[in-house]
Amino acid sequence: MRKALLMVVLSDLVLYVLQFLIIPLIYDNVIGRGNEAIAVLCITTVLITAAGMIVFSDKLRFWLLGALVYALLITLYSPEGAYGIGISGIDLDGLHSYYDASKRYFGIALVVILVTFLQLLVWCLVKLSKVIIGKLNN
Repeated sequence: MRKALLMVVLSDLVLYVLQFLIIPLIYDNVIGRGNEAIAVLCITTVLITAAGMIVFSDKLRFWLLGALVYALLITLYSPEGAYGIGISGIDLDGLHSYYDASKRYFGIALVVILVTFLQLLVWCLVKLSKVIIGKLNN
């Protein structure tokens, strides 16, 4: 059980490193608001979470604890404006939005809520697929 919990937290650490350290270095479109940033956030979350739930553990309580670690890591460091964190204003033409450090915690909360929701959705799909596979094997 401890090993599974450690591996789940490690999966969330990999998710953080990928989303906030590696991808912003190689793909500039995750800085600011935009469809590309949300797509990158969603795709990486679903892939890492699905792999972790299939290989390590599908216990939701472990993943919720991992989400707390993920939130702590984002609070400690996230690139300025990554995934819209701290961006304020209307971004219709790209000229009216700006980074505001006072909006940072609200943006972090939104990203953590989105990631937790996606992990809950993946958990439901993994559980459902295990039930279906179990019924097919019987």
